[in-house]
Amino acid sequence: MVNSTLNREVHESFSIRERWWIVALFALALGLRLLVLAAFESGHPQAHTPVIDEAAYDAWARRIAGGDWIGEGVFFQEPLYSYLLGALYALVGESLHAARVAQALLGAATSIVVMLLARRLFGRAAGWIAGLSWALYRPALWFPTLLLKENVFALALVLLALLLVRTRDEPRRWWRWAGLGVVAGAGALLRGNLLVMLPLLLAWPFARARIEKQPLGNVWPAAACLLAGIALVLAPVLVRNRVVGGEFALTTSGAGTNLYGGNNLDNPNGVATEFPWVRGVPEHEADDWRHEAERRVGRELRPLEVSAFWRDAVLASVRAHPLEHARILGRKLLITLGAYEVPDNHFLEWDARYVAPLRWPLPGFGVLGPLALFGVGLLLARRVQQPARGAALEVALLALSYLGTIVLTVTSDRIRFALVPLLLPFAAFALLRILDWLRRPRRPDAARAAGVGLLALGCVGVVWAPVIDATERANDFDERDFNLVAGILRANGSLAAAEEVVARLEQRHPQSVRVDLLQSDLDYRRARELLDAAAPSAQDREQAERWLDAALTRLKATQGRSRPQEAFRVSVLAGAIQQYLGQFAAAARHYAKALEFDPQDFDVLRRRGVCLANAAMLQPAGPERAQGLAAALAILEALPTAASDAELARLIAQIRGAR
Repeated sequence: MVNSTLNREVHESFSIRERWWIVALFALALGLRLLVLAAFESGHPQAHTPVIDEAAYDAWARRIAGGDWIGEGVFFQEPLYSYLLGALYALVGESLHAARVAQALLGAATSIVVMLLARRLFGRAAGWIAGLSWALYRPALWFPTLLLKENVFALALVLLALLLVRTRDEPRRWWRWAGLGVVAGAGALLRGNLLVMLPLLLAWPFARARIEKQPLGNVWPAAACLLAGIALVLAPVLVRNRVVGGEFALTTSGAGTNLYGGNNLDNPNGVATEFPWVRGVPEHEADDWRHEAERRVGRELRPLEVSAFWRDAVLASVRAHPLEHARILGRKLLITLGAYEVPDNHFLEWDARYVAPLRWPLPGFGVLGPLALFGVGLLLARRVQQPARGAALEVALLALSYLGTIVLTVTSDRIRFALVPLLLPFAAFALLRILDWLRRPRRPDAARAAGVGLLALGCVGVVWAPVIDATERANDFDERDFNLVAGILRANGSLAAAEEVVARLEQRHPQSVRVDLLQSDLDYRRARELLDAAAPSAQDREQAERWLDAALTRLKATQGRSRPQEAFRVSVLAGAIQQYLGQFAAAARHYAKALEFDPQDFDVLRRRGVCLANAAMLQPAGPERAQGLAAALAILEALPTAASDAELARLIAQIRGAR
């Protein structure tokens, strides 16, 4: 029987042979991740150009490695991952490959921690099954190729669970509680979900003592050490946010926007999505949320006031539409526990097109999820011998708490990723129970068999519930194609490759403003390729003019059907085209329109200042010329790079000389 050996196995030390098996497990997990990494870097179109959140983390880490350790303003995103990445860059150079190898090592280490956790809960066999499951888990092979904080957070969360279980062994070892606090604080600096769980963790020793009828004398030192460990990590961030940003923000100022992102009536599934007022570029995200909040309230807001505004918007909507929000929460729960890997920035099935090992028949959540839920159900339905049951229930509660934070905010494969290591011990336990039933058939108890059967069917039904329909899944592929083209254009990559993808998108989305934007950008770049050649022919000039005219016509046609962030991109691109054509006054008007969306976009401000100056210089001497030059000078001198940018300084001097 599985349970008959639990007490003996949980605390056994590892034999020499088992230690070699641990080395083999680590080597297998690492080898598979490095194999996927090699395939990714050799065949994926975005391997050398990080996109969206990856690009933001990479850029932030490069600034840190370059010496900017303090930064500006209150943190909007959790900072620890970027600082770890920045420290790595400072040590080995700004290498994407080195970062991915480091993440592969962390993923392999997570296999060992998962094994140790499962072994303590359910015995040796469960430990090896759980560790091997993470070593082979398909998303876990994929994530190290991506510069995302989940690679560190997954290890932090399962390590937190293991440390929590270990505090049961010798409650008076207060340093264990302090270590638990340090890991919890670090986890909160990786993902804000854990910040919400800190009060629960602080209450944990009291609840454990009450349930197990232990003396409270041991509880207060444990809680104090736990709090000290948390404070040791979070206090420097609190002080930094106060000194640099002027706000007492414990970690970040993005909690309210994250809550709104997953709890509004325009997002019925509560998944990662774009809002009309937010550009899909992390470097502008905080400002875009702030500008929209300020537009609605009619005054300037501090970072924490912005967060409070979006939090209050959610609460007001919940009060007005309670049933609709209950349905959103229900769908988010099913999606979070579903077999489908809901994309955010990246999409596993799309990436598998370019990375052959990701197409192997490896286990995913569709297999391990039902087993894990079944294991938790068995744990609750049948008594497992001590000490395993109490510890296992605590890990289940920790997993349930993290699941609750996901359901209350935004759900995606990224956010669900760290939950899986907590569930794998229960999947291993369930598999062992099933194997035990198959090996040792017993006289069936009809009521018990029916209950177990219903539980198993319910677990399968939850994981395989069809919440995301075929149309939404097809759009998930299209979204990655949009991102691919945007990345190619941003990196000045192959226009032919971009054109092929845009043609496919145009067939599926013929009236899409985003497609029109991409096609117009392609036309603009193709025209520039011809006109910037050493000696363009008359035929090339005619073709380039047709492309530029087509681009401007297409952009003009988007008026009236563009969302605010799309209208911003339309105005910037139209301004760039007319600036290239020497139509400076028209370009300045387009840039002014773009600045209505983001008045503090320094790139657009600079472009507008340059166009105003060039337009004024084409005017004869007089009031209009002087007025245009003065307007350009006011814009350019106010830019934060006016003193350090040599090219900008020369332009300012030229304008002053022309006045």
